Amino acid sequence: MKQRSNPRWPVLGKLSQKEFLSRYWQKRPVLLKKALFPFPDVISPEEVGGMSCDPRVESRLILEKGGKRPWELKRGPFKPAMFKKLPKTHWTVLVNGVDRFIPRVNAFLDHFSFIPFWRMDDIMVSYADDKGNVGAHVDNFDVFLVQAAGKREWMIEDKPVLKDDFIPDLPVRLLKKFKPTHRWVLEPGDILYLPPRFPHHGIARGKGCMTISVGFRAPTSSEILNSVVASALSQMDDNVRYSDPDLVAQAPGEIPTAALRKFSKTIQESVSSESFIGDWLGRFATETYGDVNLESTAHPVTPAKVPAEIKSSAFVVRAEGARFAYIRSGKSGVSFFANGERHELKGKAAECAKLLADHVVLPSEKLVPFVGDVTVRKLLSGLLSGGAVVLEE
Repeated sequence: MKQRSNPRWPVLGKLSQKEFLSRYWQKRPVLLKKALFPFPDVISPEEVGGMSCDPRVESRLILEKGGKRPWELKRGPFKPAMFKKLPKTHWTVLVNGVDRFIPRVNAFLDHFSFIPFWRMDDIMVSYADDKGNVGAHVDNFDVFLVQAAGKREWMIEDKPVLKDDFIPDLPVRLLKKFKPTHRWVLEPGDILYLPPRFPHHGIARGKGCMTISVGFRAPTSSEILNSVVASALSQMDDNVRYSDPDLVAQAPGEIPTAALRKFSKTIQESVSSESFIGDWLGRFATETYGDVNLESTAHPVTPAKVPAEIKSSAFVVRAEGARFAYIRSGKSGVSFFANGERHELKGKAAECAKLLADHVVLPSEKLVPFVGDVTVRKLLSGLLSGGAVVLEE
């Protein structure tokens, strides 16, 4: 049976969620010592190496020294024999989207549920031996840097860098100027939170350094606008055209204010309503990545069998790569989004959907009170049969 870590360990230490969000989130870095201690069994170095050899997975090798040139960048998938040829120091292997492939890493997201799941992007894992690093850089997103094994020294600047200024002619984007204001050595269970654009540089101290990076979505304005427009176009009625029955005499080369207002109104009515934005954002935030294959975990079950299946299991688990979210509607309803699809639910079905969206690993006993409802059984049947959720004994 696939093993998952225990959900929802407290990772903020003495900080409350309210204090963290008001003082640190997207404002300034914070070091959380022994936030997850003793550190749970999440992923092994062997698993990181194995994933870097998997053609489905995005992986990289960065050699500060020992390559054909300084800061050599190689992209996977790699061959296992490569690891025997690596130098003793100054190299790092990075694997992206690990939560979409390893159940324990997927469950690890529950520890960070004080940030909405729809804001989360993925988990990257890096492994390095002594002095391995990826240079001084900035990220365009929030990140929790969790020390999983070994030691890493982190150096950071306490002010964000808003403009890119990188060393030219390198395969990796390294900052030209880096003057650290803080230095910390992280050990297993320590967590460093960094808001976007804060310069940082982490160096492995000794062998077996493994860092889990929990990153968050930060789509650009152009990505958002492109997705919104595409969604609006898919809902447009092509039979509706521009018209101006109120046209008055004017200079033939002029575009009048009245025309500007008509076009502005057409655009605003197409994309600015709360119902449209809600539908778009729910689908956008829960779309799965291209490397996700939920059918591989599907457990076909009819609605009639749902109660027995739930009662005989210990956990209902969101499958690796599946994404859920909901928007409240009315007093007892929700628009529930699962992997880009929308479900309008009320009553017990809405409460069930909220539980599923609020947890990666959910004790099955939490759902037992709802399985007598017809809509709940239909919902769970669809999610189980589509591979979006799995049951564990």
